[in-house]
Amino acid sequence: VNDQGDDSAVLKLGDKDTKPAKNFLLLFGSGEIAKSSVDIYRRAFLAFNKRDLRISLITTPAGFQPNVASVYGEIKEFLLTSLPDFNLTVDIVMANTHQDASSPALVSRLSGADIILLGPGSPTYAAKHLKNTPLLDKIIELVKNGSTLILASAATLAFSRYTLPVYEIYKVGEELHWLDGLDVFTQLFAPLTIIPHYNNTEGGSGLDTSFCFMGQGRGTQLLSLLPPSTPIIGLDEHTALLIDLVTHNQTIHGKGTIHDLTYSKNRI
Repeated sequence: VNDQGDDSAVLKLGDKDTKPAKNFLLLFGSGEIAKSSVDIYRRAFLAFNKRDLRISLITTPAGFQPNVASVYGEIKEFLLTSLPDFNLTVDIVMANTHQDASSPALVSRLSGADIILLGPGSPTYAAKHLKNTPLLDKIIELVKNGSTLILASAATLAFSRYTLPVYEIYKVGEELHWLDGLDVFTQLFAPLTIIPHYNNTEGGSGLDTSFCFMGQGRGTQLLSLLPPSTPIIGLDEHTALLIDLVTHNQTIHGKGTIHDLTYSKNRI
């Protein structure tokens, strides 16, 4: 859906202290800085009914990467150049470790954020270093009070009820298993587990990398390890699920779709 709404409602100056008219949970399967995402961001941002928007980019999912600053710097640059109709203030919050995420000075930088965004990296690393931290508490508090939470790729898994050890299984060869995620969706919307990169094809004809690089065979096995009727959604590449946190209305945007993977005994 590429409905961009009415620009006249937001193209005004001096509204930085205005609370957004809407707040969303915006989940990307991938492509959060692809050209196809621009209309998705515009659709959400226009609904805020304000032009001056403060965005906090939190680096935790990629905190283990030596190039973490450039990864999130690229996201910042993309937002600033792709959405010129909005007056964006983008702050990169370098919360790379549990210690960082426990720093009162760092957490205070989120105050007043209209939008909080976490993206690529490792879902298990993100979950480990955000769990039981003031930073995570602050994120949840802000979203419950009107801020919008945008998650992409690894971050969607980290914030889920269960998280998938992607690197550990795909690269290291660990046995198929799940770990407890941060379970933030339960507090904001519903106890979801999100599988990003669901229709991934990076492996080409020789390697099935769908189901977030697990492949459908291992994906089916992984689903069977979860409690029956666990709510699970597969989210395609370059696809976003936009959830209105007040009305709970859900819309799908981008190149693909979502997949209900909820596993029940009726399917066995």
